[in-house]
Amino acid sequence: MEPMISQPAAGTEDATIYPYIRKIDLMSSNSYILAGPSQIALIDPGGMEDQFGILEAEIDRLQDELLRPVVVYLTHVHLDHWIQLKQDERRLHEAFLAVQEDGARALEKQDSLMTLSELLGRPMIRVPVDIKLLSTHDKGATVQQSLALKGWSYDYATKSTEIAEDLVLHSAVVLLGKKDCLEIYHTPGHSPDSICLRTGSLLFVGDLFFAPNPGMAGAYGWSQQDLLISIQKILWILENEKISLCCSGHGKPIDAQMARKTLEVMYYDVASLQNLEEVTPQWAKRTAAYAQDLIIELERSFTIIAGRLSYIGHILNELEEQTDAEELESLLDSHALDGLFIDFYRFAMELKAGKRLDWEMVHKAGQTVGRLDKLLKGKQLGTVIDQSLLGRVSRLLSDYSVTYRGFRPPYYVSYVDVNGLIGEVLEQVRHKPYDEEAILKAESREDYLMALKARIAHVDLFEDVELSFQPDSDAPFARMDRERFSDILIDILERFAGAEMKKITIATVLNDDWVMVRIVGEALTSCHPLGQANRFFERNLALCGGLMQTTLGVDGPSVEIELSALGDEGPS
Repeated sequence: MEPMISQPAAGTEDATIYPYIRKIDLMSSNSYILAGPSQIALIDPGGMEDQFGILEAEIDRLQDELLRPVVVYLTHVHLDHWIQLKQDERRLHEAFLAVQEDGARALEKQDSLMTLSELLGRPMIRVPVDIKLLSTHDKGATVQQSLALKGWSYDYATKSTEIAEDLVLHSAVVLLGKKDCLEIYHTPGHSPDSICLRTGSLLFVGDLFFAPNPGMAGAYGWSQQDLLISIQKILWILENEKISLCCSGHGKPIDAQMARKTLEVMYYDVASLQNLEEVTPQWAKRTAAYAQDLIIELERSFTIIAGRLSYIGHILNELEEQTDAEELESLLDSHALDGLFIDFYRFAMELKAGKRLDWEMVHKAGQTVGRLDKLLKGKQLGTVIDQSLLGRVSRLLSDYSVTYRGFRPPYYVSYVDVNGLIGEVLEQVRHKPYDEEAILKAESREDYLMALKARIAHVDLFEDVELSFQPDSDAPFARMDRERFSDILIDILERFAGAEMKKITIATVLNDDWVMVRIVGEALTSCHPLGQANRFFERNLALCGGLMQTTLGVDGPSVEIELSALGDEGPS
C-alpha cells in the first residue's frame, strides 16, 4: 500500500483507498479515506492541522469526480484520532460522524477521561454524533436500519456471528457501492468504544496493536478482559474473512500473517498484566519527574563506563595493542550515547517551556531507556568494568521499564543483618579486582591482556580515603531489599569519595523501632555530594524499604537512612 496516493482497495470491486500514514507519535493517528460510488468513508481524521488539510483536499477531489455523502468513522474517541475534525466547525461541515454508542455518549457529554483530553492537556468540547454504531439495540438481533440524515439515507444491517462457544462477534454492514461494503465490528479493550472496520481484504484495527503498550494499558476505559476477547475475535476475522493487510491507527500496515503472530503473542502478554497502575495526569506527572532524574543518573553512569573504556583503549594503544584497543572501544558507541542524551535533554527543555506534556515525557524516557538497554546488552563489559557499576545501571534501566509498563518496580524485602551487610560493602569497595602477579606471570597473551585490562580499568576511589565503621552491637536485623541497599550505599560512598572526603564514617544506631545508618564525610564543602540526585536517592530508598535525610553541617555532609527494625521474634 502506497501512502498519500489514491489506489484500488484490495479485495474490492470499485472502492479506492487513500492512506495517510504518519510516523508514530502520541498526538495524531493515521487516517484512511475509502471511496466507493455510494459513500466516502474517512477513518480517523487525526490530530494535526496539516494532516487534516491534506485529507480535505483529497475528499474535495473525490467529490469533484462524484458527489456523494461523507461519513467520518472513529475507531475510538481518544483525542489524537479526531480532534482536528472539530477545531474548525466550517471544515467538512457536510460530513456525518459515526461512532460506537459508548464513544458517542462520551463525545456528547464532553467526557475528558474517556477521550484522554485531560491526559493530553487539551480542553474537551461537546461533539454531536450523527450515527451511533453497534448500540445495545443493534446487538440484540439481526436488524435492518435506515437513518435519515439531511436528505440522505444511511442504511445498514447488523448481524451476530457465534464464532466459538459463548463468543459472539457483533457487526454492522453499510454499502460503499453496489458490490462493496464496509463491515464494522465492536472490539473493546483499548477503550470501551473501540471498533475495527473491514472492506475487501483490508482490516482497519485502530489502536488494537498498541492496547497493551506502556502508558496505554491502565488508561481510563482500558479493560484486560474485553481486550482478550477482542483479540480472539480479530484472530477469527483474519482466519475467516480473507484479510490480506491490517491497517493500524499508528505505524505502517502489516500483512495478515504478521498480524496473526503479533496478536497471538499479544494475547499472552495482555493475560499476564495484573495490578497495573491507573494512567492518570497525576501518574504522568510523577513518572515524568522520575524519568528526568533517572536519565541524569544514567548519563552519569554511562559516562563513567565510556570514560573507562576510552582510557583502557588509550593505554592499550600506547602499549601498541591496537587491535584490542579498537575492539574495546567498539563495545560502547559514544556518539550514539551522546546523541541520545542530547535529544532527551532537548525534549526536557521543551517540557519545561510548556511545549510538551508529562505523558509525552514518560514515553520519551521509555524510548531512551530502551535504546540505552540495547547499547548495553550483549556487550562483554564485565571483563573490564566493575560488576557493581554494571549491576546498578541494569537495575536503573529495568526499574524504569517496569514503571513505564504501569507497575511498581519489584523489591525483595527480608530482614538483614545491617552491620554484616555494611561490612561486606566496605570489603567490596576496598577490593582490588586484579592481580599484579597475574600480569607478570600470564601464560598466554589472552591471559596477559585480560589481567592488564582489569588493572587499567580499576579506579580506586578510596585509595586516599579513611573508611571508618562504628557498628551498634545492639542493632538488630532490619527490613530491606538487600541488593538495592548495597547498590545505594556503594553509590553514596563513591559520591562522598569523589567529593574528596578524606574520611568517611559509617555508623549504625538502634532507635526504638528503627535502625539508623549514618554516613558522615569530613570536609569543608558548600554543597552536598548527593546534590540534585537527592530526590532520586529518596525514591530508590523508598523502594528498598528505607527513608533518607541529608544534611550539610559545619563539619561536613551527612546522610541518614532509617530502616524498620526486627522485633523480638527474630528473623524468619
